[in-house]
Amino acid sequence: MRVLILGGGQLALMLIWAAQRLPARIAVYDEAEDAPALRLAEAVEDPVSAVEDADVVTYEFENVPLEAAEAAERAGKLKPPLLYLRVKRDRALEREFLEGVGVPVPRWRVVQSAEEALKAAASMGRAVVKVPSGAYDGKGVFYYPSMARGIAGLKGRLIVEEYVDVARELSIIVARGEDGDAFAYPAAENYYVDGILVWNYAPVEAPEEALEYALKIAEAGKYVGVLAVEFFEARDGRVLVNEIAPRVHNTGHWTMETDASQFENHMRAVTGRPLRRPSAVAPTAMVNILGRRLEELPLPRLEALGKVYWYGKGEARPRRKMGHVNVVGRSAGEAKAKAREALKLIYGGDFPRLVLKPRGKAP
Repeated sequence: MRVLILGGGQLALMLIWAAQRLPARIAVYDEAEDAPALRLAEAVEDPVSAVEDADVVTYEFENVPLEAAEAAERAGKLKPPLLYLRVKRDRALEREFLEGVGVPVPRWRVVQSAEEALKAAASMGRAVVKVPSGAYDGKGVFYYPSMARGIAGLKGRLIVEEYVDVARELSIIVARGEDGDAFAYPAAENYYVDGILVWNYAPVEAPEEALEYALKIAEAGKYVGVLAVEFFEARDGRVLVNEIAPRVHNTGHWTMETDASQFENHMRAVTGRPLRRPSAVAPTAMVNILGRRLEELPLPRLEALGKVYWYGKGEARPRRKMGHVNVVGRSAGEAKAKAREALKLIYGGDFPRLVLKPRGKAP
């Protein structure tokens, strides 16, 4: 079976790692010649033409060539379905989809200009203004009133949402096969800085409705593959879906320490194989390596804590994901302590420079 992956970043790379034990040939499309996944897969130049030669087409990211995804959908080859890719590419469509399947989200509205956004945000007291498309890892997200100057410089249609007083940020990874079989990995608790995931921990107890919502989202459009659902657990007791990711996801990297990772189950699902449920889940934490070159890391000390996964990207820039470390403990306390030690080893005093957003700059 020939699988075409649209996008060649680290998620595609880890999908290929998982697929190496499956009878599948992998081709990858990415505009960047040095994309990580191209080290292990056949590169294709024209993603639309490559659809014809593929048995299955999947994607590792939302910002992939839409015409190729549409061609794959018409040919009955795209997994997950085009519906999920479309809604993820526009925050307003995503909110409408979630509300349409009966899943609660933060209160929101669409405005047509920065001036309208500032007025709407002011009426809420505290608010979040978002660019509707093309943003990830905290990009295109502005908080009112502290970032009012940045909001004033935005153009076009915008999303204005209520500011949610968050007690915990959680995520659930769902896997669903072509036959409708579906399951969810245990929830993870996620720790973000300026919108980018720094580390997370699993398993954690999550409200029952979170699992219900995650499975409902996957079932609504007959999803095939792995889906990430990110939640706000608000201090007022609400459980709100913040966003979905119709693909394997950074918050699910901890599953690589189980015997059935998110990457394996995505490849199994899209190639028509039965899902594999992990037989055991140990307390596990994942720490992102942001903006560090390999030679800057105390690799022996990190490897003494856990497993280091390196993506092989060329340039290390602040907030760029270069790799991650998974640490496993006999208890939650031990896993979290190892994660804190890994954070110190990776960042030390450079954490603000490597992880925080630059302040005081116009968008």
